[in-house]
Amino acid sequence: MRQTTSGVDRFLDRLTPMASPTDRPSVPDGVDPFTRLFEFAADSVRRSGLDRWLPVAVCGLLVGAGLISAIPGRAPALAAARPTTNDVNATVVAPLALYGQGDGLAAVDYSDLYLGDGSIPNTLQNPGVGIDATTLLKTYTVRGGDTLAGIANKYQLATSTLFWANSSQLANPASIRVGQKLVVPPMDGLLVKVTSKITLASLAKKYKIQAQDIIDANNLPEASLTVGETVIVPGAGGGALPKTKTQSAYRAPGGWFWPVGGDNYISQYFWSGHHAIDIAANQGTSVYAAISGTVVFVGWRSNGGGNQIWVEEGARLYTTYNHLSRWNVHLGQKVYTGQRIGAVGMTGDATGPHLHFEVWLGAPWSGNSNATAVNPCRYLAGC
Repeated sequence: MRQTTSGVDRFLDRLTPMASPTDRPSVPDGVDPFTRLFEFAADSVRRSGLDRWLPVAVCGLLVGAGLISAIPGRAPALAAARPTTNDVNATVVAPLALYGQGDGLAAVDYSDLYLGDGSIPNTLQNPGVGIDATTLLKTYTVRGGDTLAGIANKYQLATSTLFWANSSQLANPASIRVGQKLVVPPMDGLLVKVTSKITLASLAKKYKIQAQDIIDANNLPEASLTVGETVIVPGAGGGALPKTKTQSAYRAPGGWFWPVGGDNYISQYFWSGHHAIDIAANQGTSVYAAISGTVVFVGWRSNGGGNQIWVEEGARLYTTYNHLSRWNVHLGQKVYTGQRIGAVGMTGDATGPHLHFEVWLGAPWSGNSNATAVNPCRYLAGC
């Protein structure tokens, strides 16, 4: 049988038409064509030099790369198909169990799902977590000049909300004292500690609100309460505030007159850090001269008292009236016991409307000292 010319031979004939077949290297039949191509290229380089045959070698490499890429490769490994069998006795190796007791493939319903050991929070296990209202409370320490209404206003709360949150330590709104720590709720409402007799329905009915409002305000995970927890009932109140001792304008024994008219109460007494008494009343309530004397100062001062009046009674006794919203006297004027001299305000350093009333046994603030200030309750009856 006559042998046919191989594709490589034809390719070499085209590359080197000037060379006769006898000039090519002899390669036995059956030898890999790539070996023949490589040996021919090597022999040509030896004969003619690298620079002449370098393009031929490059072409040869490209042809070789193309032929190699055409060789079928091994198919990529695929995931094994799930074994199927009708043989009930077939043995199947079970995967390593990573589930809790009684769950996994054998779980009969969702309640058998493994929810962890509790070391990592699981939102599916408890999608809503109720917040005890006590964790939302802030603490405020009463300072000089504070009133319950003024503190409530700082937190945008009703005075009743603040009072009922602290009713265990307050007899009435006027009974706060300097240094006392008050709890401040996050919103207007009433704090309620849950007992076995309290339910959402009973709270909603008692305070005439929707049960859902209580659920939302306390982020309750379900429509139920837990005995012992504290919840806030939004918008609810504990009833009318206890009455405070009201001082009316009257002449006290010894000739002194209560300096504030209308409904009022002492919101802060005399102590080492507060050499006066504070009498809380509505803005604009009348202020009266506690004792007769001569006005020695009227106007604004930067000592924290804002608008103020100083009256000298004589024998080095002075009374001062501070935080006024206005005054009705002038410097050097004679005033008489019980005469209206101004109105309650909150000018200067004041958190709410009140009269800061002082009694001095010497010129007020002489030498920038308050050493001569004395307790006004020595002179005012019912103080």
